[in-house]
Amino acid sequence: MTTITLEVPEHLAQTLKGIGDQLPLVLELGVSRFAPLSTKAYVEAITFLTQEPSPSQLATFRFSDDVEKRISELLEKGRNDQLSKAEEVELERLSLLEEQLQLVKANALTKLSSSKSS
Repeated sequence: MTTITLEVPEHLAQTLKGIGDQLPLVLELGVSRFAPLSTKAYVEAITFLTQEPSPSQLATFRFSDDVEKRISELLEKGRNDQLSKAEEVELERLSLLEEQLQLVKANALTKLSSSKSS
């Protein structure tokens, strides 16, 4: 482990003292919220959805190759019990986003199917 010296506001110093030996875990989990590719996935989804896509476009939405690759890497590491706590949080965030997008896609497919039968 590496030793790092930080200057923090007094109110935060008191909180950090209470965390004790768990500080590395807290930092890892906090930093994971800024994981570039999981953040990119959210930006891609929000950008796409705010363009008011058609049901057909919704049904075929896919993340960029680098986001898809990261998801695959995390899933593989998870299958092998090799995820760090930060990666667990990242995978959880991506899984939640994917679940929400699947609901949007299912709704779009329902609309497409009902428009074809009309």
